[in-house]
Order: sequence, then C-alpha cells, then structure tokens
Amino acid sequence: MARQSLQVPVESGDDEGEGASGSPRQFVNGFARGLKVIRAFGEGAERLTLTQVAGRAGLTRAGARRLLLTLEELGYASHIGRQYFLTPKVLSLGYAYISSMPLWNIAQPILGRLVQETNETCSVSVLDDTDVVYILRIPVRRILSVGGNVGSRLPAYATSMGRILLGGMAPQEMANNLSKVDMVPYTRSTITDAAKLKKVIAQDHERGWSWVDGELEEHICGLSVPVHDGEKKIIAALNISFNRPRISREAVVKKYLPALKLAADQMSRSMTMREQRLPA
Repeated sequence: MARQSLQVPVESGDDEGEGASGSPRQFVNGFARGLKVIRAFGEGAERLTLTQVAGRAGLTRAGARRLLLTLEELGYASHIGRQYFLTPKVLSLGYAYISSMPLWNIAQPILGRLVQETNETCSVSVLDDTDVVYILRIPVRRILSVGGNVGSRLPAYATSMGRILLGGMAPQEMANNLSKVDMVPYTRSTITDAAKLKKVIAQDHERGWSWVDGELEEHICGLSVPVHDGEKKIIAALNISFNRPRISREAVVKKYLPALKLAADQMSRSMTMREQRLPA
C-alpha cells in the first residue's frame, strides 16, 4: 500500500474567514471540513471511496481528496485501492477528551463495583446537544442493537439517562433543546408529545430517578440517577440497563435503586472533593 506524498494545493480564499453560517473570522473552515471527513466514517461505513466520503461530508471530490491526503499524511487515515479508512490513531482524539474528564477517572472504580454488585450492565453518560453519549460502560451482556460502546450516542428524549440530564436544565433551555428534536416513535411506547415529555422529565427530576421501559427498543429498560458536581449541578447520568420482557418497575426500583444512588453519591462526593482541592 503506497502512501502518497502530501502536496495539498491551497484553496482559494482565506481559510480563516467567515463560514457559510456567518462564523467569526477565527473559524477555520479547513479544520471544520476535516472533522466532517472523519465523521463520514462509522459503523456500516468503515471503508469508503472518495465519492462516498465527499457525499457523506457534503464536500466536493477535490476538497475531500485533499483532506483525505492530509489525514493520511498525519497517520489518521489510509487507503487500499480506491477505498479509504481510518486508522487506530483516530482513537487518540477521543481518548484525549475522555482522559481529560475528572469524572471518567473517578467513576471507573465505582462503576466496576456497581457492576459486580448488581451483575447488570451499567453506564455513565453525558449530554451532547440532543443526544446522550456514553463516557463509561461496563456491559454484562449485549442488550442494545442501536449501539452501546463508549462514544455511542442515543436520543436523550427516549432514554432514562437523557431525561435525567434534560431535567438538570433550566425550563427554557430544556424547551429549546427539545424543539430541535424530531421525536421519532421508536416503539409503540415512545413518548413523542413534547408537553407530556416535559411533564415526565419534571417528575423524574423531582423524585431523583428516571425509569424508561421499551421506548427506544422493545424490552429494553433503563433506570438512571443523576451525578452532581460541587455546585449540585447535574453533570452526568448513572444508569443500569435491562433486556427482559415484562420486567417490573417496582421490583427493579426496590432491588437496584439504593445501590445506584449510593454509587452516584460516591461519584458526586468525589467530584466535590476534587473541586475543593483545586486552587482558586
């Protein structure tokens, strides 16, 4: 597999200018386009032709080619024949975020103990726009067909994790967030009425836990509680997931909620202690 020497022609115009959306001059269009190329790859799109990359990233073939050659020269991409693919070096980009999160380091041992105690799949997630993103997950068995690894994204409105995180927002902020969502009915149980969803989120926030049964996938249930920082702000959701038909919410809450809350409290206290040690 021969690597091409990097000779990237300069595009016309200043790369540090306004973007199509009126971005400030400090916005670097080339960098933004490079990220689009990286995001063009994924599950079911592990190897792509130049034309496919251009189409998925919304770029011209010439622009996509220059960016792919740049990524290849830097070691983030490679190709065999006409097909391009990402290299393991791309993982360093995501790991830089994960390892820079204090919560990630704090939560790891606590989540491990929770999984040992419950023998169930447990996760920690954060909110990114309208999605929840796993930052930690220890599966006991594969339960989600829509994804469930670190970095996987799920729609916040249809998950117990998302409802915990949305409940930590100010009412108008939450309303703005939900207004951007096309509430797809993933199953017959999915709540797609915004007014009803806001009421459920408010109730979950008031009681301090959320239970979602079969709204994202049939028979997939989740119980989640919040993790707070030193200012009592919700920064993450701690979750236990189940793949069992006809599981009883009352039985799950009685059996697992105390352990789930204890683990979340341990994470919250550790975050608070860490923040108190930081220099003012």
